[in-house]
Amino acid sequence: MTAFLQPWALLALYVWSFGVLSAAQLTIRLIMAFNVRLTLIAALALSLAAIAIAQLQTAFVGADASLVRRIELAPIPMLLMALAGFAIARWLLRIKRLRGQLIAGLMVGLLDPHLFTLL
Repeated sequence: MTAFLQPWALLALYVWSFGVLSAAQLTIRLIMAFNVRLTLIAALALSLAAIAIAQLQTAFVGADASLVRRIELAPIPMLLMALAGFAIARWLLRIKRLRGQLIAGLMVGLLDPHLFTLL
């Protein structure tokens, strides 16, 4: 959790969130539907969700859990991030089709920034 609260890590998390949401939008929508301002807002929401999920993970797993234990429980934050990605795609990015919302959620879940804490 402390890794996410460093200023450089917050910036990296925001840039990562923007990149993931941009990739999801450009995969799902036509390039003409891409909105930078809306994606910046959505990246902020995704970054805040990632910090909240990191706090939940730390509370659930423990701050000094072994690497094996963190790898075993890695699907939990990935699932939570996928749900956050789905919600952001649906309500912030206003992706209209359910298929696109599911793809965006899946991309966010698979590109979960919490996996970097396993390194």
